[in-house]
Amino acid sequence: MYDKFDYDAVEQKEAELLQKALSLEAANAPPETAPKVTATPKEQLKRDIKAAALERLEQAVETVKDFENVTEQWDRLDENRERKERYWEICRNNEDYPLEYGEAAYGTVFPKNLNSVIAKQIRRGEFLDAVFDSPYEIQELVTDEYLYKILNELKPEHKELLYLTAIKGLSNTQIADLQSKTDRAVRYMKDTVFRKIRKKMYEYLTSEIGKTHDMTLAEKRFVENYKTEYFEKKTKTKI
Repeated sequence: MYDKFDYDAVEQKEAELLQKALSLEAANAPPETAPKVTATPKEQLKRDIKAAALERLEQAVETVKDFENVTEQWDRLDENRERKERYWEICRNNEDYPLEYGEAAYGTVFPKNLNSVIAKQIRRGEFLDAVFDSPYEIQELVTDEYLYKILNELKPEHKELLYLTAIKGLSNTQIADLQSKTDRAVRYMKDTVFRKIRKKMYEYLTSEIGKTHDMTLAEKRFVENYKTEYFEKKTKTKI
């Protein structure tokens, strides 16, 4: 029986199955988004010359000053590399971390929509942001009592506009398409909503009750700017 068993045929069959599995994995792999950059012979020659010069500099180190010079050269190369990497990254609010920071890597088990911040909070048992992720509950997203009252008194359509603008970050054109309105109508309603909110905020912060409120630097700047704009408009109206 040992002589009749063909080990070569079995190994050949396993190799074919492995090759087929690798082909399927390569076909289902996510596309590479990073551009492939190929250096010209002249650029490659410059890189080789710089690398050789740096290697000679490292081998000639004898004093502390020489060592600091080599360290400075490596720091400069690292800064250039990080700058080139940041050039291809889409960052959040001009910060140093990319937009997809904290998301899970590509996989076949979890879809990408389960890697969002709110989805992760839900899996941890934190439901507040998910429960109040609604245009008509936007007042629940603030902590100050006076802001809660101001937002709670807004009309439903004004809450929706504020939610789409401040929370979802949609542009006037996107909001107009979503609500079947014109850009001009969206801009007019947005000016009305913001003007109403600013007026009530200024009235509260400058009232007797508001004086007991511990204002932040942003609130202090708002009061000063609003006061200046208000008196300028009032003066122009009289003229």
